[in-house]
Amino acid sequence: MKKILLISILITVFTSLIFSQGITNDGAVITISSGTYVVVNNGGGYFNGESGSNYGKIDLNGILQIEGNFENNVTDVGQHVFTNVGTDGTVLFTGTADQHILNATPDAYIDFEKLTVNKTSGTVSVDAGSAATVNGILDVSSGTFRLSSPADGEAPSGSLITNTSAASNVTGSGALYVDRHFETNGRWQYISVPVTNADDDIFDNTNNLHPFNGNLLSYNEAYDAAVDPPNTTYGNWSSTTYGLYNAWTQVAVYGSSVGLNPAVGYITYNELELDVNFGGSTSDLDNSASYSPAVSYTPNDDTGGAGDYFDGWNLIGNPYPCALDCQALTLSSNINKTIYYWDGDAGNYMYYNFGGSQVDDGSNVVSGGTRYIPAMQSFSLKATSSSPTVSIGAGARVHNTQQMYKYSKDAVNYGQTQFVKLKTTDGDFSDETVVRFIDGSAESFDTDYDAYKMFPNNPPVMIYSLIANPETPLAINSLPPERIKTTIPLGFVCTNAGTYTISAEDVVFDAGTDVKLIDTYENTETLLYDGSEYTFTSDAGEVRDRFYLFGATSTNIDNPQDDNIVLSSDVWSNENKVYIAIKSNKLIDANVKIFDVLGRTVIDKNVNGSYNIINIPGASGTYFVKLTGVDGISQTKKVFIQK
Repeated sequence: MKKILLISILITVFTSLIFSQGITNDGAVITISSGTYVVVNNGGGYFNGESGSNYGKIDLNGILQIEGNFENNVTDVGQHVFTNVGTDGTVLFTGTADQHILNATPDAYIDFEKLTVNKTSGTVSVDAGSAATVNGILDVSSGTFRLSSPADGEAPSGSLITNTSAASNVTGSGALYVDRHFETNGRWQYISVPVTNADDDIFDNTNNLHPFNGNLLSYNEAYDAAVDPPNTTYGNWSSTTYGLYNAWTQVAVYGSSVGLNPAVGYITYNELELDVNFGGSTSDLDNSASYSPAVSYTPNDDTGGAGDYFDGWNLIGNPYPCALDCQALTLSSNINKTIYYWDGDAGNYMYYNFGGSQVDDGSNVVSGGTRYIPAMQSFSLKATSSSPTVSIGAGARVHNTQQMYKYSKDAVNYGQTQFVKLKTTDGDFSDETVVRFIDGSAESFDTDYDAYKMFPNNPPVMIYSLIANPETPLAINSLPPERIKTTIPLGFVCTNAGTYTISAEDVVFDAGTDVKLIDTYENTETLLYDGSEYTFTSDAGEVRDRFYLFGATSTNIDNPQDDNIVLSSDVWSNENKVYIAIKSNKLIDANVKIFDVLGRTVIDKNVNGSYNIINIPGASGTYFVKLTGVDGISQTKKVFIQK
């Protein structure tokens, strides 16, 4: 094999290399042919981006030996170092000093062909926030290869994807570690393991042999509460009466280690920060494997009428040392197409819905959930009927900057979905809900488009929408477009009595459509637009009959040729109250008569304004509500009142 110093090869191309002791990208292509062995001393390879689209690259078919760092400084998405992505060329790291693989952004990751670590001492690290793809074999023949973690948890760990179809894509007798700094600090963190040999001891920082860590838990979907909750009220999740919190199961066993499995989700709690070094051997990382984690749906007794709201929750883990694209997961049709995340810093859940055709338009994200699941992050999926399946394939692996949660939000790409996103806060705690109107969705729960509302323990404040039969709280409520002109109930929770605000974060509707927030306790309506707010006082607890969304057409409302507009109103009941939302100027200043089934008039009064509440003491059964406008136009609707 011919060995030629880099300077002698490139002296006629880049005289600057004599001074930089590295590879400078100035728009040329450096060709290293088969059989050629090139050594880069000291400074290592630095690839500095030029303006425009002409980037210097390497055509590597031989061996490129690096004794310093290897860095791609190009920030443009998709601009890599090598022109070819086969498996002929090898980048070889040697020497005794620590070396680093860095790139300005994971979107411009270094795409190696083969990567070999052959060091007498020292470590080759893919630095935190950087990423590398190896299309051939990653051979750690000696020395250490490490995916580094940021010391403060503010960035993702170094990301690695191996693409070869070889049965063993990571080889060698050297050491391999995937590091992660967990900022547990007295809060729960949702985690997963990226290697095959991890056990529960690794999450303990007492340095004892086989300590009992009672704060490492998995979730038992099949757990059946001794007494089934009577409804979907948020407090039932943590109530001692129903014991649903017992579905969390301790992993540890006294006196022995318990193995942890990739693709299985876990949660851990620690009063201190925790540094975990996964792996140790190259055989611990099976980076191109596919996983089919066990998921289930256990239809527990539902004598209380809560439906399957409390059933079918499965905690899954990202099994790779890189991010996972949830849109590339293979889920059976009876699994809700929503990823449910726990954000330890925010103390609340986040949601990302990826079903249907409308994705990433802003309406499918609640409280900062994203499509990219970070490495070493667990997440929840909800099955809705028996025999669900989940497949996590190697094709779902991506390099992405999403850190472990901590709060984050994808930039939204507004499309054609009409929606409103509401937010409420209490101090540093915040919560969101989305109601959207989208073709293909249903009024009942839809596994492709909707997201159940998940509740933390004793949340300071929460907001959500509701669907009926059974009455169920949703974080994302997707409805057919024609439902824009109807009334949609909202739920609200606060731990302490006080003054609160509901703000409109996003209001995206066609011109001519107004959406209002109705407060039935105060008999007020607030027009919603980006940044609008409604402030109110509330007692502690959960209410589901106070707030409603009410959509109306704001133009051509008096067009006498459109009977649907002229006679547009919404009438419904809750307990002994009748709610009347009038959407037509022809029915404002109307007379309201309410009859029982025998034709007896129980209410006869005039109303004005677009929103009215009528109290009927002692009412029970079926009633008819007749609205008559000043010009004689009338409309009759039926309601059912239950004590």
